[in-house]
This record gives sequence, C-alpha cells and structure tokens, in this order.
Amino acid sequence: MTILIPVAVIAGILAWVFRPQKGTIKTRRASILTTVIPPVIVAIAALIFQLLHNATGNAGVSDISNICFIIGISLIGAAVLALLGFAIARKVEIVKGIGFSLNIVVILSILEFGLLEGLARV
Repeated sequence: MTILIPVAVIAGILAWVFRPQKGTIKTRRASILTTVIPPVIVAIAALIFQLLHNATGNAGVSDISNICFIIGISLIGAAVLALLGFAIARKVEIVKGIGFSLNIVVILSILEFGLLEGLARV
C-alpha cells in the first residue's frame, strides 16, 4: 500500500506534464478517448460484479471482478505497447495523447484496486 502513494503522485505529475492544450488536434483527442474508455468500462464492470457478489451475502473477492481487474491491467499493458509503437513511428501527437491517458488509467486502476479490496473486506 505504501508504494501506491508515490505511484499516484508520479502519475499526477505526468498527467500535468502531458495535459492537453487548447489547440489539441483530433488525433490526440481520439488517442486519449480510445485509451481511457475501455479500462473505465472494465473498472465499472468489476465494481458492479463485486457489489453483486457482496449482495448475495458472500464475503471475499469475486472471481469475475478479479478477471475484470486483470483485463484492465492488460489493457494498460497494451496501451504501453501501442505507445512504444507510435513513438518509434514518431507520431508525436498520438504519443502525447496516449501518455496523458495512461496516467489517468493508472490513477483509475489504483482507485479501483482500493475500492475492490475495500468492498471485499480483505
């Protein structure tokens, strides 16, 4: 748990550095949306499945919410690989957009992890 605080601070600083400017072009906006939306949907699904698991009276972590969390982490890994590919291809605006959205997704996954553990009463 103590490592999560520095990771969140670093992600916040990087999000500030990579923040979109007023003249953000369409490709950068599209890369932000395509990187952020799938992990957000998976995180919401994981929280819903954990709440449904808790509603049945079971204590512990739901297997489905664990799978959703792992899928979300896998999507972050895929975004990092896409970031590296676009960086090699020198697509600067797309790289900036993916870099900004990766920071948002990392902060989201930290919050999701905390919420899932809190809901599971672990």
